[in-house]
Amino acid sequence: MNPGLWGAVCAVNLGCADFTARFTSRGVGPANVLLAVMSIGAVLLSGWIWLTEPVLVWDLSRLWLVVLSGASTAIMTLLLYQALARGPVSIVAPIVASHPVLVVLFWVATGHRPEALQWAAMGATMLGALLVARSAGGFVQSGGYTREHLRKTISIAGASALAYAVLVVSGQAAVPIYGELQTLWLGRWIGIGTVLLIFVAKRKTPGIPLRWWPLIGLQSLLDATGYLALFAGSQGEGSEIAAVAASGFGAITTILARIFLREAMGVVQWVGVALVFLGVAVLSVGA
Repeated sequence: MNPGLWGAVCAVNLGCADFTARFTSRGVGPANVLLAVMSIGAVLLSGWIWLTEPVLVWDLSRLWLVVLSGASTAIMTLLLYQALARGPVSIVAPIVASHPVLVVLFWVATGHRPEALQWAAMGATMLGALLVARSAGGFVQSGGYTREHLRKTISIAGASALAYAVLVVSGQAAVPIYGELQTLWLGRWIGIGTVLLIFVAKRKTPGIPLRWWPLIGLQSLLDATGYLALFAGSQGEGSEIAAVAASGFGAITTILARIFLREAMGVVQWVGVALVFLGVAVLSVGA
């Protein structure tokens, strides 16, 4: 498949996983969910490597790329889960989904030159994210949220978008060296270590009631396969477009929130959401 299609597969999986995280994070806490998701993913990937016996690369000189990718994945996901648990989901998802603009701007800084249409698409995405953020005030009346709650949620979502861009850039740089499977596998173990350090810093002990494990298990499977698809599309030409297409996960999450959570969305918010995902679509096609 081409990078855009790999990104689309990633978007569907991560969109469903993130919608699930809305419930699991509220039920047992974002850090507990993240540790479980990463642990299950790491075990599944370890089993797959044991069965298939792929050729592993141990180039220590550039292992820092995998470390950066794994650590930023943990930080991004923890921030995302916190924002989704706080809500509203239809505000959080489009803001985090705007992260490809940061990815493309990084590639511009390293010498890539987007076409005029791609610049316009990036502008539309940024404008859409701004409109979504500004429309959050509508939830004060319709959703029972305070302005301070919404401001903090938007800040957390913005930080998650920044961490997302870091994980994509570092992961895409690591894939040509280590391959998508090894990059994801090592990144999961590094992410587990990162989350455990957070627990140590907060002097807390992780724990999840048994009744939550089936749903968290499904979330873990969706999460792992989503990232594997992202890295599979990160080899060769158009790697940055795989990340852009993958950001469509926010559209999936937003639609699910509208259908199942019945979050009210005003005209300005709908326009903002449309601009974000139209911009993403144009960038994907432009690859």
